Amino acid sequence: MLAWGLYVPLLLAAAVFAVISIAAQVVRSRGNAASAEKLLDLGFLVALAAGAWTLVLLVLAMFDEPDDLWDMVLVIVVVGAFFAVLLTVLFGIFELIFSRGGRQRAGPEEAPSPDRT
Repeated sequence: MLAWGLYVPLLLAAAVFAVISIAAQVVRSRGNAASAEKLLDLGFLVALAAGAWTLVLLVLAMFDEPDDLWDMVLVIVVVGAFFAVLLTVLFGIFELIFSRGGRQRAGPEEAPSPDRT
């Protein structure tokens, strides 16, 4: 089992990202958009580093728990299939609800016919 200390960098990265995001919004609200963009770029760099560390943890888990590798793959497939079915059902419901109303085109208005008063 992986040591708990290996997950601390992810927690720290999340905290640093939150602080940087808040600081960027404060700087932007004071009218300094250029500095806010620099801070957001730094936050993106922190998020990339956290993603890289997640990959390191994945590789460590694969070597540390080789018997559980099939379970990991199975969980990922089941979760992916669940969300695929969920999205399909929700899109289907959306189409059923909103396709019944019919679409109206915004075209030129008809001129009144001469026989109408």
